Amino acid sequence: MPIQRAKPRLVDLDQTPLTSMPTGAILQTITSHDGTASSHTGISGANPVTLMSASITPSATSSKILIFGFLHVGGLYSNFSSRLDYIGVRLKRGSTVIGEPTSLSTLTTVHGADATGSRPMHSVVKDAGYSASRQHVVPFHFADSPSTTSAITYNIQGVVSHVGGTKTLVKNGSGYNYNNEEAHMATCNLTLQEIKG
Repeated sequence: MPIQRAKPRLVDLDQTPLTSMPTGAILQTITSHDGTASSHTGISGANPVTLMSASITPSATSSKILIFGFLHVGGLYSNFSSRLDYIGVRLKRGSTVIGEPTSLSTLTTVHGADATGSRPMHSVVKDAGYSASRQHVVPFHFADSPSTTSAITYNIQGVVSHVGGTKTLVKNGSGYNYNNEEAHMATCNLTLQEIKG
């Protein structure tokens, strides 16, 4: 009688209960892609603008939500042609700010002087060094613990900042119409993943 090999048992993941998945497993993924250009006036560190949003409904209160992606932003040359102090991203769960420093005390220690007038951000980049019209990619990455099974909307906000006042932010495109290859148009992307806790 010939020897027969045991057939491996295939697991149908579609039928596996979420409660049986191991800790750290990805339970669901939500993506958002934006390839449109837009401009937004009156922007500063104190007054960011929501550029992307996505909603997710966690399956358990113990789940974490991993938020990651990038914004493609810069300034509008006709509004401000000099250098910005920084280009940044803020994250919000609904209206609640998440993923940024909650205290500026360590920055005060670094400088040996009061730094409480500084602006907390999730992530920042500097501008091109000579013109606010040059766009930048600002990444974001944060694991949130919302402790809910209700739908949550995450808002990704962009900032262009200069101490001289509010500025105009441009999303996904050059801040100056060069009308040649010196100009460009790009995208913003956002991914939400529920991670089993």
